[in-house]
Amino acid sequence: SFSLCPQVSPCEKCRCEGSGEVLCSVSACPQTECVDPEYEPDQCCPICKTGPNCYADTQVIPAGREVKIDECTICYCTYEEGTWQIEHQATCSKNDCQVS
Repeated sequence: SFSLCPQVSPCEKCRCEGSGEVLCSVSACPQTECVDPEYEPDQCCPICKTGPNCYADTQVIPAGREVKIDECTICYCTYEEGTWQIEHQATCSKNDCQVS
């Protein structure tokens, strides 16, 4: 029965052959669409709890909308929905602003 097969890690799927041989395959993790993925116990791949995001300087900002990181700077994570590809650094533009 399958229950006798040792599960080495959450990433490995093992099955025992009738001959007593154990065949294992390791699942590859997809690239995450965030810069702060977290590992959960019993989960093979890290997950993005807060959704797609990227870095604007040292700050992590959510993807898909413009974020004002200071008086003069608006940043945006370039994220293509459905492709799971994200630029890790935001694209930022400076406004002409007077900092008092």
